[in-house]
Amino acid sequence: MKPFSGIKLIYRLILLSASVSAQSIQAEQTNDFDYSFGTIESNLVTLNCAGAGTEFYGCGFIARMDGKNYLVTSQHTLLGASRISFTSPSGRTIKPRSIEIANTRNIARMALPEGDALSLSANPSMGAKIGVFGSTPDQNEVSLYGDITGVGADIVEVSADFTEEHSGSPVLNPAKEVVGVASYVRVSSRHAMKKGTKFENKTRRFCYRLDGISWKTVNWKRFNQSYGTVHRESNTFIDGLVEILNSWSDEPFEPIQFESEPERALVNWAGNHNKVVGNGIGGDSFSRKQYAEYSDSTRELAEVCRSRAKKIRMLSEQRGLTDFLYKEYDMQAATLEYFAKIIDHYTTSTDY
Repeated sequence: MKPFSGIKLIYRLILLSASVSAQSIQAEQTNDFDYSFGTIESNLVTLNCAGAGTEFYGCGFIARMDGKNYLVTSQHTLLGASRISFTSPSGRTIKPRSIEIANTRNIARMALPEGDALSLSANPSMGAKIGVFGSTPDQNEVSLYGDITGVGADIVEVSADFTEEHSGSPVLNPAKEVVGVASYVRVSSRHAMKKGTKFENKTRRFCYRLDGISWKTVNWKRFNQSYGTVHRESNTFIDGLVEILNSWSDEPFEPIQFESEPERALVNWAGNHNKVVGNGIGGDSFSRKQYAEYSDSTRELAEVCRSRAKKIRMLSEQRGLTDFLYKEYDMQAATLEYFAKIIDHYTTSTDY
């Protein structure tokens, strides 16, 4: 028997890449700006981070806020990083001082000495032209253009095709003012109510505004050890689960092979699970004993998911948490609980 074949899971739909549909449109939008990447290069920052057994990076920029200069980036980029270096596109090392995090938005800022900095836009408006500029280790110059398609109290929606590697980049208007911080992408679900509307299968991109923020100064080392490491490890674990479940949806009795570098505990589980399924002999050839072992293995994974979800929910009750991180924890716990239910189907459908 073949359990739940055809399940396709997509997690963290934030940050999906999309190719530019027409170069002519991009060129036309570029003409609205009388400056380029090189003009603002000194205000852009690349973050190289390491932590939780992996390396990752993000984008940032230097802006003038509340009468001071700050290095601004996405909060989630810093979470779980035990080592961070900040460099400009030209290779100049930047050394920020104290760190503040936004209570409700995915933004962090770090104090810098006086110097050249970008200014903030006061009133973003619908239809206004914007550009997203960033610098990453593997793609030195990022210049993406579009329009403002939605304005809210906390967020601004834009049409520029930024992706995960651009998170933390400044979203600028033609006057070289910061409209917001590039943050996340959302892909609309194929809901029947959305069929035939502008929201059907639509990819939407959002950035957080930099006005009206409640900032919280933290001891970063202590805050990161208490909350950031768990956040990073949970996301890494969830990414590994997505690979497993996508693999099962195609062929549940084949050995699991990861394309990414998942958490060590998940690698160890997969190694033991692969011994159960053997060298791809297939469910039709399984003995009663193999089905029982397969069921035990999947049940073990489901319990790990529930255990981690419980740990995250307990951690979310801590008083030192920001509203943003509370929502992040809630999403991680809910995802793990949902995945556990799906894994249950693989467990029960292989039982005799």
